[in-house]
Amino acid sequence: MTTERQPTPDHGMSDTTLTALLDRDRVPLLYHTARNMQPRQLAGIAERKLRHLIVPAVPVDFDARYEGSVPASLSGAPDPVARNTALLRDALPSSGQTDFRELSQGIAAGEVTFRNRTVTVESASGVDWVGAGVPEPSTLWGLQFHGFAFLMWPVLGYQSPTDCTAVEETLEQWLRDWDRSGSNRIGQPAYLRRSWTPHAVSLRILNLVRFYAWAEDVLEPPHSARLRKLVYKNAAFLSNHVEHDIGGNHLIENGAALVMAGLFFPESGQQWVKQGLDVLVETAEQFRADGGHFERSPMYHAVTVTRYLTVIDLLKRVGREIPPEVQRVATAGVRFLRDMEPPDGRLPLLNDSVFGLALPLQSCLAYARAVGIEPTDETTSAQNAPTASGYYWLGTGRSRLLVDGGAIGPPHLPAHSHNDHFAVLWWADGQRILTDTGVFEYLPTTERQYSRSVEAHNTVQYDDVEPIQTGGSYLFGRRIEPEVAYEHRDGLTCFDGHYRTESSSQPQYSHRRHIYGSDTWWLVWDTVSAEKSAPIRSRLHLDPAVTVRSTPSDGQQHLVVSSLEGGSETGIAHIYPLDTDRITRDQRPYYPEFGRSMPRTGITLRTDGSDVSFGFLLSTDDIDTVDVTRDGDEATGVQVGTVFQPLTSIED
Repeated sequence: MTTERQPTPDHGMSDTTLTALLDRDRVPLLYHTARNMQPRQLAGIAERKLRHLIVPAVPVDFDARYEGSVPASLSGAPDPVARNTALLRDALPSSGQTDFRELSQGIAAGEVTFRNRTVTVESASGVDWVGAGVPEPSTLWGLQFHGFAFLMWPVLGYQSPTDCTAVEETLEQWLRDWDRSGSNRIGQPAYLRRSWTPHAVSLRILNLVRFYAWAEDVLEPPHSARLRKLVYKNAAFLSNHVEHDIGGNHLIENGAALVMAGLFFPESGQQWVKQGLDVLVETAEQFRADGGHFERSPMYHAVTVTRYLTVIDLLKRVGREIPPEVQRVATAGVRFLRDMEPPDGRLPLLNDSVFGLALPLQSCLAYARAVGIEPTDETTSAQNAPTASGYYWLGTGRSRLLVDGGAIGPPHLPAHSHNDHFAVLWWADGQRILTDTGVFEYLPTTERQYSRSVEAHNTVQYDDVEPIQTGGSYLFGRRIEPEVAYEHRDGLTCFDGHYRTESSSQPQYSHRRHIYGSDTWWLVWDTVSAEKSAPIRSRLHLDPAVTVRSTPSDGQQHLVVSSLEGGSETGIAHIYPLDTDRITRDQRPYYPEFGRSMPRTGITLRTDGSDVSFGFLLSTDDIDTVDVTRDGDEATGVQVGTVFQPLTSIED
């Protein structure tokens, strides 16, 4: 198991604490974040804070009221969920099922591991659900723990509970402890930030129902009844706490959980099926014309599309009509995933994305096929790039460049966005070469600030200025609106992106990035204009699986990239800096999974000035001569070996 790396606190504030509100540096961020929020969101924040203050003080036993709403005679229909779970398990690679089995073994020892952090949660007196060592659901660890994600480890790792009897029996005891624990009662102080965070409730419902369907044959009648009661109580609570105020992927989780709970209780849960489907029809608006989820995180896109696929399969199995909006989202969402599929078949870690939270990309596509959602077969290329979501492919096959050319996420919900304007990711012969940074944690730590910063992405930075100021876990300052043009002409794919910063509290500048791509090389040319001279840096972040060496020849800077697993003497990829004053290399953090940090090589191309142009050429071939001809700041042609390629602006 990976050793946990503790995050470095950044003032220790959440985005909405009183201390944060009084922090002078954060006031502009709070203002710009709040002014873009919808009235429903602001009202929801106020309501939650009032509930925290009022509900625990009211002499009413709210938990008993929810307990009393559970029918005395309550039967479940787990077969559709059991069959759907089998599809989900079969979509996983064998290595994924092995990982779940290994995690399951920790349960028998009283341990739970999320986000590369292992916590012993069980003692002689049972599970300490809100102990000092157990993070609250405001952390990703706590969300997964209180969402009962650990139930899915044996469910997806083993065909039957008889294959892991000790694990299944331990989980029965844990669920009995949870039901009896006074700390998990509705209405307890901070209940909406602990056990009853609606997002955690949604996950808890989904995982409880799948566990019940998997373990039904070995459950003793009293425990079966207890699980049914828990599902019903949680669904009743969620029905009254749907996160319309938060929206985004949370709302989709709410809708899917209500549908699953309603179908699990065919005699008493039909109102939840309707409510959940209404939510999923509403959230269909979150998906752009190319099928991409509007928060612009490939990871959350995979999560949300998986929920739609599950709902479709369950509705089919019980003979229910599928709303056309739900069908459309699933079909277009799967097509988007395939269009975003890079040569190595793994999710691009753009914005808030890591490996391990969502289904692996290939598993998500396999699950979609099993459910019966399979868009027409096309080869991923520049011609079918998901441009409505702001992503642009240059190149085809196993060597391609992906450009993030979009604005940050929706104005009212930018939480999972980064300062990655015009950042590039690059694959050469199927190998990741230039990668994004990923995410360490969502708490307001130094790691969180770094992963969202322009410094952490393969793009340009003027001085120490952030294109959009960030702070806390999710705050964003005054937004910018990139302008992008994209076309295929004369054998090249061309990208032209431009933005100008608008902040009144830091120096303003404009950045324009031209990218020209063939099948074997890609020219990236940047122009930055500002009022004052300052250092301007173009940063490149290499995948940890590759190494780089410098081989200057006849004044031509040449960086050779090789695989750590072995490559040819000429390398697998080549980087040619152009018109830059200084080139440096260093070690930078990479967060491929939550809670995991690993070193990788970073390259910085630097030039100083107030109006500068410079760039680099990426190639899968070792080229003797690389040079750019210019007309002022504009690149008008590029010499690639013996071939001269004229370059024209898109508007020409």
